[in-house]
Amino acid sequence: MQKIIFILFISLLTSPSFASLRLPSIIDNNMVLQQGKSNNIWGWSEPGSAVTIRFNNKTYSALTNKHGEWKVVIAPCKAGSAGDMQIASGNETRVISNILAGEVWLCSGQSNMEYTLGGFKDFYKDEIETANDDGIRYIVIKNTFDKDELKNAGLKNSWLPVSSSSVLNCSAVGYFFAKKLRGKLKVPVGLIVSSWGGTPAQSWLDTSSLKDFKNYKELYQKSIRSIDFDALNETRNKSDERFHINLIKAAVLFQNMRAAQYDDAAWVDMQLPENWESLGYPDLDGVAAYRIKLTVPAEWAGMPVELHMPGIDDVDSTYLNGTLIGTYNVWNEKRLYKIPANILKAGENVIAIWVYDGGGGGGLQNEPDDFYLQLGTEKISLTGKAKFKVLVPMENIAAGINYASLQNQPAVLFNGMIAPLLNYGIRGVTWYQGEANVSDYKEYRTLFPALINCWRRRFNNKDLPFFFVQLASFNPDDKEPAESEWAGLREAQAVALKLPFTGMAVTVDVGEEKDIHPKRKKEVGDRLAANAFNIVYGYKNEVAAGPLFRSSVMTGTSIKISYSNAGKGLMQKGNELAGFMIASADKYFVKANALIKGNEVIVSNNSISVPVYVRYAWANAPLDANLYNIEGFPAAPFRTDK
Repeated sequence: MQKIIFILFISLLTSPSFASLRLPSIIDNNMVLQQGKSNNIWGWSEPGSAVTIRFNNKTYSALTNKHGEWKVVIAPCKAGSAGDMQIASGNETRVISNILAGEVWLCSGQSNMEYTLGGFKDFYKDEIETANDDGIRYIVIKNTFDKDELKNAGLKNSWLPVSSSSVLNCSAVGYFFAKKLRGKLKVPVGLIVSSWGGTPAQSWLDTSSLKDFKNYKELYQKSIRSIDFDALNETRNKSDERFHINLIKAAVLFQNMRAAQYDDAAWVDMQLPENWESLGYPDLDGVAAYRIKLTVPAEWAGMPVELHMPGIDDVDSTYLNGTLIGTYNVWNEKRLYKIPANILKAGENVIAIWVYDGGGGGGLQNEPDDFYLQLGTEKISLTGKAKFKVLVPMENIAAGINYASLQNQPAVLFNGMIAPLLNYGIRGVTWYQGEANVSDYKEYRTLFPALINCWRRRFNNKDLPFFFVQLASFNPDDKEPAESEWAGLREAQAVALKLPFTGMAVTVDVGEEKDIHPKRKKEVGDRLAANAFNIVYGYKNEVAAGPLFRSSVMTGTSIKISYSNAGKGLMQKGNELAGFMIASADKYFVKANALIKGNEVIVSNNSISVPVYVRYAWANAPLDANLYNIEGFPAAPFRTDK
């Protein structure tokens, strides 16, 4: 035992954390440097010590300041392999190997940027299997918040070349964006993925930018500044340790709980399918289990069948009569488990489900039509009573503080996930966020441009390209025509196009009614890349986006709409042009008849003799909107009744 302790002690003393020469986490093996511009290399060493860097047949030197900080600026690199970098201070030397130079982009926002390609294993199966390109590399910043700007970022993973296995952890939008750039520019592409699901734009502002938003400035000063984040994180770490210990114990107990003969009489009754927050457990995060008893006819016994279940938030492992039949870790994906022969028996059977929920909603989603056992064309519904037991709840670690929402507070994500990156050379930013600000869509008209200007100022590049995704269709309103907060947020996003070097990817056509995380990420990445080609990389003659409303003119009983970005011309997908609404001065909108004439659209309705206002794709989920340019980019939503 003493020998083990001694070895651990020596390993700690010789670990990098005790070395005087330290580098930020983003500077590491396999990194991609921005080609064609000077790049910063920085770190820490003993105060007053000399630091020497050898790279690309050049030598650079610096002295650390009184805080031990140093920084050098290295000469621009040509695209391609850049070799290794040697960094020395005193008797310590670090070698950063296998460096590439190419195009570096920061990918940020909330969950639709964070969502990995591994979350769509079936949908993008072929893409994943063929994703092997050392020229595309990515690094993922760990979800981190703080009240002060951090100098070093935590990592989910350091720089990785794309392969069929590593790509599973890469942002899906980021990957498709990078693949498009790589294919056309023929240079390496590096992605810095720094995103966090469910977070609002104000969390990504720096503290100096809060001055223009009094409510956020006061909240930060009164509530966030007073929190002891170090103590809170220490408490969280201890809580995590207890959780994992209890998780192991629960997993052992669950081996008996999943058996068909297990006595679950003491478990709670629960109606399924429904998330557990709606059924009496509003604050539950952690691990819980279900047991569902079902009776099958004799002719089904021993037959291979299919188990269909709705999405299970977040991760499930599902058993039939004690045998594991499948596990899935995508919270909103419907489950389809193929049950092999000789597991199902005549009479009573038991489905046991182990569910892990890391936050937010938990358990089965309320989709009863997707909850059944199937043999051929016959189905047995599983909706109804089940047994439920909480196994390992997560602790409320901060009395009086909603720790689960601290990441949504003003400035804290800029401090933890953007500030540590400010020295690193990037070409531009891709941004997919807005869902968390939908209820405050009017504020977003100023909040979002403020964020863009903030990042440009802090990255010391007033022309930093900033390309963003307009929100996809989601959650249709049965009462339409109606006011739509989602449409309002899309309009607020489009306001940012007034800033130079910005571009917008319209995605209303690739959304999904019931899924806030639509699968079609390739179109999103491709459309962001089209903006980059046109605005950054000199392909000025290529159309970068879809038709954008320019003006409207009343002509008798109709309204004539003209567009920019018409490209080679306007087109519709489908038999009829849809998505347009028209109104007289009373602003009561009705469906419009719409026709394409050249680069204009003429809209009318026989019930309106004096049309005044027109809208297009103005709804939560305007999936019927089908106006495109011939190049294939969808038209952006708009309204004239502002």
